[in-house]
Amino acid sequence: MADNVNNEELQDDEIIVMVDEEGKEVEFTHIATLDYNDEWYIYVQPVELGDMDEDEMFIFKIEEDENGNDLFTPVEDEDLLEKLYQEYLKECDIQDAKEEN
Repeated sequence: MADNVNNEELQDDEIIVMVDEEGKEVEFTHIATLDYNDEWYIYVQPVELGDMDEDEMFIFKIEEDENGNDLFTPVEDEDLLEKLYQEYLKECDIQDAKEEN
C-alpha cells in the first residue's frame, strides 16, 4: 500500500487513506510512527476492523518511491514484527509514565 501522507505530521488516532494492490482505498487509524534501528515504521489499524480484533494492527516500513512519496511496505518477517511490537509496547510504557507525572 502506498500513500503520500507526510508521516511527520501524523497524530495518533488520525485517519489516513492508503491504496491497496487492487487500487482500492482503505481507511486506517494511525496508531504510531516509530524509529527502529534507524528505519521508520508506521503502525495502523483499519477503520473497519472486519475479522480483526481491536488489539490487532498492521506495521509498515516507511520507504520512498522514485518521486519522494511515502511508500508503506508491509513487514512480513515474524521476528521483526515481534521486535517492532515490543518497541511499540515500550513506547506506550514511556508515554504512560509521562502522563502519570
